Amino acid sequence: MNALKGIYQNGTIELLEKPRFETPVEVLVIFPEKRKAVKKIGGLFKGFPIDYERIGRDLKELSRRSEEHLLSELGDDK
Repeated sequence: MNALKGIYQNGTIELLEKPRFETPVEVLVIFPEKRKAVKKIGGLFKGFPIDYERIGRDLKELSRRSEEHLLSELGDDK
């Protein structure tokens, strides 16, 4: 498999680089999830100090690692 980046707009996808294929081929389109904000935590942990900035950084790192993993999985299918 080959991974190419593109821009989705108004129902069409514009690829940022030209693919090697000249004939019709099956494609898989993966859209990144919207960024999620850290919400306030309540319940049993209401009185505990919570580092919301650290949680945000950890979520960003997890998202980056997930994207790298998906791209590496696509590369393994060659």
